[in-house]
Amino acid sequence: MVGRIYHVGLTVSDLDRSVAFYRDILGLAFQGEIFMEGEETDKMFRRANCKARVAYLNGSKA
Repeated sequence: MVGRIYHVGLTVSDLDRSVAFYRDILGLAFQGEIFMEGEETDKMFRRANCKARVAYLNGSKA
């Protein structure tokens, strides 16, 4: 039996389209967005000069 899922991270090719799908179709609530760059981001993604755009959605009431 699977219990509650608390966190899922996905890499997508189109963040705006993906947010619209999860928000409008699946009913998740958009919580906000951040932009990441710098040494820690480079380490996380194992790429030099990496920039990441991250969206947070909450599905606890979906």
